[in-house]
Amino acid sequence: MNILYLNTTYLCGGAEKVANQIFDGMRERGHHVYEIVSYHKKSEQLKEGIHVLYPSMPMLLFNRLITRNHSNTSLCIPYSRLKIIRFIKKHNIDLIHIHNAHGNFLGIHDIQKLSEICPVIWTVHDFWPLTGHCTYPTGCPDLWRSGCLHCPQLANYPPIRKDIARKLLAEKHSSFQQKNIHYVVPSHWMLKQFRQSHLAAEHCSMIYNSLNPAEWKTYDKTELRKKYHIPQNMKVLAFVAADPDKPLKGMSILLNALQQISSPESYLLLIAGQSESFSKNCKKEFQIRSFGYLTDQKKMNEFYSLADLLINPSTYETFGLVTIESMASGTPVAAFSICAMPEILTDDCGWCIPVPDSSLLAHTIETAFSNTSQRKVMEKAARSRIETIFSEKQMLDSYETLYHQVLNH
Repeated sequence: MNILYLNTTYLCGGAEKVANQIFDGMRERGHHVYEIVSYHKKSEQLKEGIHVLYPSMPMLLFNRLITRNHSNTSLCIPYSRLKIIRFIKKHNIDLIHIHNAHGNFLGIHDIQKLSEICPVIWTVHDFWPLTGHCTYPTGCPDLWRSGCLHCPQLANYPPIRKDIARKLLAEKHSSFQQKNIHYVVPSHWMLKQFRQSHLAAEHCSMIYNSLNPAEWKTYDKTELRKKYHIPQNMKVLAFVAADPDKPLKGMSILLNALQQISSPESYLLLIAGQSESFSKNCKKEFQIRSFGYLTDQKKMNEFYSLADLLINPSTYETFGLVTIESMASGTPVAAFSICAMPEILTDDCGWCIPVPDSSLLAHTIETAFSNTSQRKVMEKAARSRIETIFSEKQMLDSYETLYHQVLNH
């Protein structure tokens, strides 16, 4: 089978990790796989078979020009469409698997055109296919369910300058209802949202995101902390966010919670991703160590394993890849009971806090460190749940089965 994956970029967040997992997994299973991304700004070398549409600064400027300075309103991006169609024909592609299409990568009509050429699987990692313009309708009373008649959150990513959300959603409604597109969502919660959207009648499957348990170890924390020169008596928390300044990542809630914890000098917060905001706004007694943006899987595994507790204060999650990575590393999680989180984080693996609230989060953190034996039990339960429910093999089996079903339909 010749499979083409499409995603806005190669390395960034959860969607990119999942896309890479499936790309590698299908290659190992003997399929011919390719991937086209809009851009790749990081230093990591691209794998064989991955192609970049806008690989240089002049080309990125060209993309700005043809998308009206990244207006995020494009119905057609001719250059992207032409290059992808030529690639499909040259490599005799049997199936297209879209992950993220926003970020001025593909126009709304481009996706319809691709589905007319060959079957499309579209993994819906966020709300962009369901809304007028945004990936997460935070601050909006779910107007996407009634057609985005007006948009109170034009700045939500990807932002638009004028309120044409209603028009854009109407274009999506006519373009994305295609017999040749089969949708996939990563949680039962997201499936429920999908069934309340303009795509409610379309084919949609639920396949959990996953990881390979064999690639994630449960380290001896004592030895690992020696390696990283972390005092054994510290209470170690971890937080991950590529861009913590996004409101839905819950950074402000976490900062407020840290201000409320007693004996803050006994805690250490490890951060993977951007850390400048924490350094500016967190009280001085609370120690912080930044690991920067981690792309190496082993280092990420060690990062989680160094902590006694991962804090995931997100207020909007269609899945929660950070949570399962921490669980696979044997580190319990404290998160809010929002969106898909209750499907992932059960009471035996951590703490699912009823509502996003800094006082409740502070109380949960202190509770977690008041009972060491309970955390030890949770460490084993978290790892066991990953092996049982969120194994990469299960995800790859489900996608491979779906590929065959769609092609033989």
